[in-house]
Amino acid sequence: MQPVLSLPFDISVYSYNLFFVLGIYVGVIVFYLEVKRKKWDIENLMFAMSGCFLGATLGALLFNSILFGSDDTLKKIFEFDVLGMSVLGGILGGFIGVEVFKKIIGHKESTGDAFAIAIPIGHLIGRIGCLLAGCCYGAHTSVPWAIQYPQASFPYLIHKHSNLISEDAITSLPVHPIPIYEIIFNILLFILILKIRDKFKTNGALFRFYIFSYCTFRFFEEFLRADTGPSIIFNLKLIQINLLVSVGLILYWFYKYEFNKTKSSF
Repeated sequence: MQPVLSLPFDISVYSYNLFFVLGIYVGVIVFYLEVKRKKWDIENLMFAMSGCFLGATLGALLFNSILFGSDDTLKKIFEFDVLGMSVLGGILGGFIGVEVFKKIIGHKESTGDAFAIAIPIGHLIGRIGCLLAGCCYGAHTSVPWAIQYPQASFPYLIHKHSNLISEDAITSLPVHPIPIYEIIFNILLFILILKIRDKFKTNGALFRFYIFSYCTFRFFEEFLRADTGPSIIFNLKLIQINLLVSVGLILYWFYKYEFNKTKSSF
């Protein structure tokens, strides 16, 4: 774990913030290249990308506050403190931000398919920051690839507070390396999306395929996570119930628009 990174010229930055911003920049570049490949209006869509950035930032913080509670959400927004952001909230907020900005410029065509290429790349880079910062940690496990976090990390403090480790312990219990799981998944998903990006018949289908894929993966991953709240019903967390609803809505959309060829306007 390396929560603070030392850069040249005696500059120190939080690793989470650094990789969060780096993920956004790389995602923007990938989005730009995909828009150029599709020969869309680059100027208008880069304006829509700014809406995605704004919406994703607000959505990530607000979604995290709704699910897990936070008394300093506004402070984090104004100080651009991105630690503790929710990926799912970021995706939802980014989608809303793009749609609002598209309304402003009068762009009616679906743009999500270009974001479906960019999001996995930005996401996997951001998860490197999660790994270094010690957030998004998993449940205790004995698998050979488990990782242990050092003193002062989130898992260590939680385990110590819960009396799962002794007062003189120097590391947390072995836990599932959730950020590594996400990095691997996003690499594989990015490769798959590149191979199938021109296979769908309906605009917006590729973006929904990305949402479906990540929501499905995240639903099962939640059984291995220890930082997203307790189970509330049928051994499911609140976030898992939301994921199931999202998957159901996307499957209905595919049935109505992609498989039955009904024209979609979004």
